[in-house]
Amino acid sequence: MSVTLLTGADGHIGMVLARWLLEHSDSELLLYVRAADDDERGAKREKLGALAGDPRCRVTYGDLRNAEPFADIARDEITDVMHCAAVTNFAVDREAARAINIEGTDKLITFAASCPGLRRFGFVSSLYAVGLRNGVVAETAIDNSATFANHYEWSKWSAEALLHQRQDLPWQIYRVATILGEDNSGVVVQQNVIHNTLRLLYYGLLSVIPGDPDTRVYMVTTEFVASAIGRLFLDAGDQGIFHISDSGDDAMTLGAIIGSVYESFLADPRFARQRILKPLFCDQESFDTLVEGTSQFGGAVSQALDSIAPFAPQLYSDKNVQTNRSTEALGGLRTPNSKELLSAVSDYLVDTRWGLRTPERGNVR
Repeated sequence: MSVTLLTGADGHIGMVLARWLLEHSDSELLLYVRAADDDERGAKREKLGALAGDPRCRVTYGDLRNAEPFADIARDEITDVMHCAAVTNFAVDREAARAINIEGTDKLITFAASCPGLRRFGFVSSLYAVGLRNGVVAETAIDNSATFANHYEWSKWSAEALLHQRQDLPWQIYRVATILGEDNSGVVVQQNVIHNTLRLLYYGLLSVIPGDPDTRVYMVTTEFVASAIGRLFLDAGDQGIFHISDSGDDAMTLGAIIGSVYESFLADPRFARQRILKPLFCDQESFDTLVEGTSQFGGAVSQALDSIAPFAPQLYSDKNVQTNRSTEALGGLRTPNSKELLSAVSDYLVDTRWGLRTPERGNVR
């Protein structure tokens, strides 16, 4: 029996990947989650739900910040490693990003290298690990000339670099685009910077928006991410970098996204009554001034803008993302249509008021 060690198993991607692997492979899963005490362990098992009780799953606990976070795991039984654990907050400070995303990954690499039966090491990275670079972004290693919008991006690039140095390991790197919804239905389980921005727009709290309207924005669904990573992990070759994303030819521009969402919002009577104007695009300096000004007063607007600010520099950096390798390896699996997905997500967010009420579905407005 093969055994897959899956770190960050209680995270959004970790949980869907665990379910995908249970359905499409015969491997036993060792679900690695962080928990400091018995109460937190109980809470994590409850979050894992049916996964914790599945006969092919075992739950183990640890912390990537510990000196030996995998000391209690038997090396001889591990055949595959899927590394999802990370701090994913764009506003994370440098030391936390280093300790968890870089040093934690390094510890896992060392552990994996000591597993005699290791067949595959999968690493879930971010499309924005390539930093603030413009133009063609190929499915290749990125040199150290990159600059970054935040410490999260830097830490993901640094973790990728650790794997590039290990020619002795059968690694794969998955650079994941922004997850917009769970699937083509538009349901949103975990909100991120895009959802926060749309919320400000809907409530008329965003008169200007950072970014260049011609910048491409890359969006996928959780369903696609799980299927793509799962299939690559089981079938694709070693030491490959794969973009889990729509391509530069298919991605929507920031201007098209705002225009489409604004038109969608206008179909909602509440939004239409407010006569809210479509926001104008502004340069980085102007947006930074806005963020600084609102921070003096605090409140919901300041908090929302603070969530956008660490990612805002990316909205001025147009990337032409290449997906040749992943498209070939995945065969018939295709990314969702971005415009249709955005429309479905917009409807869902309005219907649920960003998760604050039960969706009506079928009577959206």
